[in-house]
Amino acid sequence: MKLRRWKYLIAMPALFICINLAAQYAVPAFVNPSMEKTESGYIKLSWRTAEAAPSNAAPIFELQQADNPDFDPNTLIYHGQDYATFISGLPDGNYYYRLRRVSPEGDRYSDWSTPVLVQVEHHALELAFLLFGIGATVFLLTVGIVLKGIRSSEEKQDGTSI
Repeated sequence: MKLRRWKYLIAMPALFICINLAAQYAVPAFVNPSMEKTESGYIKLSWRTAEAAPSNAAPIFELQQADNPDFDPNTLIYHGQDYATFISGLPDGNYYYRLRRVSPEGDRYSDWSTPVLVQVEHHALELAFLLFGIGATVFLLTVGIVLKGIRSSEEKQDGTSI
């Protein structure tokens, strides 16, 4: 009789732990590669989950950004139901992003996803000025050709009308 009682004392907490672990959310994963480079200062981060959400509740995600892989300190930059977000205005530097799923009540969380590294290195200012100069030269040459064509056309009309 005592052995049977011990079985229940051990089985009940084990069952509770298994049910609690089963209630945890699957870890979301980024669709982006583990390292991205951008020269423009913006990026679209996308993710997916392995499990389907119940029909009555859309999944909620939290996205954190940090400038180091330890995420200390970090900034919460997204909290919502979308499976992607667009981040812009990033200055030069390295940015780390991680994601987790949150229950609608906000009391349960998945583990954090594997971080994604985004390296931002804008084009050099010299290159921008060079491209601007080339564009201005092409524009001025085009205007010159058009004006010369107009002048030549007017001279031909003046010569044929006499």
